[in-house]
Amino acid sequence: MNKNIIGVILSGGKSSRMNFINKSFLKFNNKTFIQIIINTLNQRLDTIYINANQDLEKYKEFNRPVITDYIKGFKGPLAGLHSIMKIFENNKENLWFVLVPTDAPFIPVKYLDNFIKKLPTSNTVMISKINNRIEPMFSFWSIKSLGAIEKALLESDGVKILKIAEELNYDIIEFNTNNKLEFMNINTNEDYLKITELSRVSN
Repeated sequence: MNKNIIGVILSGGKSSRMNFINKSFLKFNNKTFIQIIINTLNQRLDTIYINANQDLEKYKEFNRPVITDYIKGFKGPLAGLHSIMKIFENNKENLWFVLVPTDAPFIPVKYLDNFIKKLPTSNTVMISKINNRIEPMFSFWSIKSLGAIEKALLESDGVKILKIAEELNYDIIEFNTNNKLEFMNINTNEDYLKITELSRVSN
């Protein structure tokens, strides 16, 4: 377990493409998406935070701190990351934050191991390249990037992950998998129906 790496599960979006259903509580094999993610992160990380802006009472069953956006206005995924980073802004350690979305519950543990073995690094941001495709929602952020994230959020209605990452000269961290279920974003009802079929193929 690495005490300097903190898990951040992003559950703060509106989920407009899925009729505003909170995707954290969708189920697969009788487990909610967010519980699946917690179980995975918990194999490597001591500390896991949930960023959420609705259904706050429902998250209590997971016994993890739930943090709402510090800067209000649904400014995107970096607003959630920023809110959790703010808790640690006076910490003197070089903390890292593992960013994962609640609607992509199937993350292999070896993905975390791939990141952990890269440390220490002089970079402040690492963006995942999964099967040769850039995936900004799966990324790793040093506490040293907090100032740049906060400035961008305060000066805009929202900012894309890659825009800030480019300003900070991000590094690429590559990962490959043959399992189509892994890292799949469940954005629509069609996606949700597809995961049962994919799980049969993967097993």
